[in-house]
Order: sequence, then structure tokens, then C-alpha cells
Amino acid sequence: MNIPMPTLGQWLNLLGMALAVTGALLYLYARSNQRAQMLARLRAEVARKGSQLADTVNKSQAPRGWRDRLTAMLYHLGSAVPIFSPAQQKEVRQKLVRSGIRNIKAPLIVSAFSVLCAAGMVAAAILLLWPSLEDQPIALKLIVGVMALYLGLLLPRLVLDRLAASRRAQIQDSLPDALDLLVICTNAGLSMGMALHRVASEMADTAPALADELTLTASEMQISGDVEQVLNNLAERTNLPAMRSMVSTLTNALQFGTSIVQALRVLARSERTARMMRLEEQAAKLAVKITFPMMLFIMPTIIIIAVGPAILNMGKLLKGIL
Repeated sequence: MNIPMPTLGQWLNLLGMALAVTGALLYLYARSNQRAQMLARLRAEVARKGSQLADTVNKSQAPRGWRDRLTAMLYHLGSAVPIFSPAQQKEVRQKLVRSGIRNIKAPLIVSAFSVLCAAGMVAAAILLLWPSLEDQPIALKLIVGVMALYLGLLLPRLVLDRLAASRRAQIQDSLPDALDLLVICTNAGLSMGMALHRVASEMADTAPALADELTLTASEMQISGDVEQVLNNLAERTNLPAMRSMVSTLTNALQFGTSIVQALRVLARSERTARMMRLEEQAAKLAVKITFPMMLFIMPTIIIIAVGPAILNMGKLLKGIL
């Protein structure tokens, strides 16, 4: 019996069916493998989140140090005794930001310090000054107590002023170097945010205050699209005329499309000149400042060395004559 040979069309149909079955099997295998990988990744992510949650719970349950306990006590005291008005709270927050302190609990901690300082000053006035005013009228004692209370409330804000002034001086001294680096970065083709971030990373060791402000500004530029507002925030935080000039220059360059590199180069040159003038002014004041220490410590020594032997010889001569 002769078996008919398959024709070419039948062979092609069989080949097509085999390819279709093979493709379907490969597709099902890929889907199952992908699902298995996604399931394994999901389990790993759940395990990682569980471990992070456990670490967080353990850290929260762990005994806190004395600094954390003291901070919590001051925060609760500041919350319980709100002694600042809204205008004073805004002023304190502004001083804290200019001092480099951006913790949300810091204003209430400053309020707690004000209460403690006021109580300490009043107690010191009662214990130290009132015994010497025993024969004086009670009104004078009350005036002394009120003045001690006022000074105690004012003392933390004075400390904040000193911290802000010190940080402002550090930023002002390192600003010309930052402008030079910013010129190099922008001339190399970096955007404003990337240039600020690079300058901040380069100056983190030599000028930490300015690097902190530039890092915050670069982060704000990545989040916000309003570059002008971000630069104005930088000028408001630092409260420096030089920084306001830099912000105004960058804003005008971005607004009118002028060369940022040229504007920064001119600004860097002017800031270097201003820094040199400040140094010359400090050097000129040095002669006046050193006059009193010379008169108090150096002149008596010179007089003793120069006149002492003559006085001793004169004393011996007079003793011999008498």
C-alpha cells in the first residue's frame, strides 16, 4: 500500500503549527517566570520594609540619651508657656534660620530657654541684690526684679543675634571664592542648580556655612520651578548685601537672557575687591586697638628696664652720702 507523501503546503502547515505551539509555550514560560520574579521581588521588599519597621520600633523603644530627654523637656516647657507674641515668634524663627538652625522645634526650645533664663535672673536678683537694698523702698526692689526678668527673656535672642552675625561673617568671607568656583562651573556648561551643588560639595570643608546654604538652594531648585523665588529665599536666609547683589545679578541674567558667566565674573571681581578693602580696614584699626594693651602691659616693662638701674644706683649713692 503506497502512503502518499505530504505536499509542500502540508509541510508548511505543520511547521506553522509547531512554531505556534512553541511560541505559546515560550510565552507562557516567560509569563510564569516574570510572575515568579515579581513575587520574589515583592517578598524581598516586604521583608525589607518589615526589618526597617522593626528597627524603627526598636529605636523608638530604646532608652534615649540625656540630650534627647533634655530637648523633649524644653520642647514641652516651651509649648506649655508661650511667652512670645506672633511677631516675636516670626522674629525668632528668622533668627534661627539665619543662624543655621532649621529644626521645627527650635522656636519652642528658645521660648523654654527664655523662661529658664528669666527665672534664673530673677532668682539671682533676689538672692544677690535684694539684701543690699534692704533699706530701700519696695518699689526699687520691684524695678530690679522687673529688669532682671526682662534681661532673662532677652538673653536667648541676644545669643541668637550673635550666632547669626558670626554665621553671616563666615558666609561673607567665603563668598568671593564661591563666586569664582561658580564662574568655572557655569562656564563648563553646568546648569545653575548643578553648579550650586558642585560648589557646595567643593567648599563643604573650608566654608561649611556657605556650603549648607548653597546645598539647600540647589535642593530647592530641583523641587521648585521658580528659580527667582529660590534665589530670593537664599538672600533672605543669609541677609547679606553681597548675596542680595548676587541674587539680583542672577535673576536679571535669567530674566533678560544675558550671559550668567560674565555677570558672575564681574560680581566675583567686585567681591574680591570688597574683601580686600575690609581686610585693609581691619589692619588700619589694629594700630588703635593695640594702643591700650601696649600702654598697660608693654610700657611699664620698658620703664622698669630703662629706669630701674638708674633708680637703684641713685639709691646706693644717696645711702653712701647719708
